Amino acid sequence: MNQDLAALLLVQNDDEAIRAIEARRDALSPRLAALDKTRQRAVDDVARNDAALERELARIHALEARIAEHRERHEKNLAVLNQAHKLKEATAAMAQVETARKVLADDESELLALSRRIVELRVVATSSREYHNAMVSEQADTRAAIAAERAHIDAALAAARVKRESLVGAVSKSLFSKYDRVQSRRKANALFALHGDFSCGSCDTAIPRQRRTAMSSGQSIEVCEGCGVLLYLPIAPVAE
Repeated sequence: MNQDLAALLLVQNDDEAIRAIEARRDALSPRLAALDKTRQRAVDDVARNDAALERELARIHALEARIAEHRERHEKNLAVLNQAHKLKEATAAMAQVETARKVLADDESELLALSRRIVELRVVATSSREYHNAMVSEQADTRAAIAAERAHIDAALAAARVKRESLVGAVSKSLFSKYDRVQSRRKANALFALHGDFSCGSCDTAIPRQRRTAMSSGQSIEVCEGCGVLLYLPIAPVAE
């Protein structure tokens, strides 16, 4: 086996190890995404309940202002009624008093219902905020554990990449360039040994006869016409 091939096989082993480490790191993402989704749902609930409470508080403030205005108008109508000396004036004033009294009664009924609604919303808003705070506290340990695991994986990944780079220099630039293009595209092994019948170790496509002679020495590395991987012929050890 030539030195280029031997070195490239070592690089490929490191690439496989790096992909395995990257897969472990990538597996953390769904766990973090699930935590983020749960936290965001709680944040949205708090915001929605707070917004609903604010809307109802704005309504009750407007309603209280309207009731104050209607009470003032009702008092003025009563004053007019008390000062009326003629039947026609008294009748008109009484109609205004009754209308104002009905409007005021309706407003006060709405105020009572709205006050009850606000009490309920305060309970819901407080409950959602307490749930959010408890959930954040509960997630803290899990997030810390994931962060520690991520740091450990990143350290292992950095070490594996340094080791890989130390081996790349032993491979010719042209061969490594071919290998790197294939493995980057496949996200998997790019270098395969031929089967005994000169078929591809990856897709079983047979190597043309005219290319087999060059590969028989174990020195040549060819590209599979079927799947595009790099192929070499392993040389059996000589028996003693």
